[in-house]
Amino acid sequence: MKKSMSLFVALALLIGCLALCTFAHAETAEDYRGIWVADDVAVEIWLEDGELHSWVVFTESDENSTIWDYHSCWYNETDACLECAGATRTTEHYDWLTESVEELDWSLGDLCFASFKLSESGLVFTDEELDAPVVLKKLSDADAGDRTKGLAFVGRWTAESTELRVEDHGSCYMFTVTVPIDADTTHRWTYTCLYDPNSYDMNSVRISPLRIITREEDGTSEIDDYNTAGAAFFTFIDADRLAWHQLDSGLETVFERLDD
Repeated sequence: MKKSMSLFVALALLIGCLALCTFAHAETAEDYRGIWVADDVAVEIWLEDGELHSWVVFTESDENSTIWDYHSCWYNETDACLECAGATRTTEHYDWLTESVEELDWSLGDLCFASFKLSESGLVFTDEELDAPVVLKKLSDADAGDRTKGLAFVGRWTAESTELRVEDHGSCYMFTVTVPIDADTTHRWTYTCLYDPNSYDMNSVRISPLRIITREEDGTSEIDDYNTAGAAFFTFIDADRLAWHQLDSGLETVFERLDD
């Protein structure tokens, strides 16, 4: 009887341990954050100001891409998946002559739903606009091609009070640098960049004007553009640090990757 009781207790402890281990490794929204890639598709999932965001880029050619920007995302514990709703779907064209991005089409779907679900094969992405689900791999597990090397720049970066946001637009990348000057004034540069597989840099293709944003007493903002800023390039120092080189002034700012 004592032997049976001891066996029962041991089994109970083992089951309890397995349950705790399973719970400790339970899937959460944290497991979805990062950059995921498939053929001609890239997904970025990040946390900002306590809210989840997702951004999907379909690269259709060297000039054209389509971006699905979901307004709201949340983790569904019952179905063990990340759900998103309200996508803004934008088709963009990169004009090599003017070295600029123009918007070709735009639509908003407040009632559309999408989901991201982890599986043994990767992240399964479904949306009502897709003909079939797309299976993506984490960027760190993907082939190290030029496209994935460029995507390594994507995300949020910080250098003291200065912030950098890098967005993937398929045919190019957008680098937005925001520098607070005082409580009411902010300077902002937005560079359209292309990845150089030879130098491993991101080089701006257009001269980016300095944009000065001034907050008024009534809560509105006044925006002034000045053609005083020059070209720039961005280069990695290591995996979690990159430098912003302003070619007109020779200034260099080092950013660290922001862990939301």
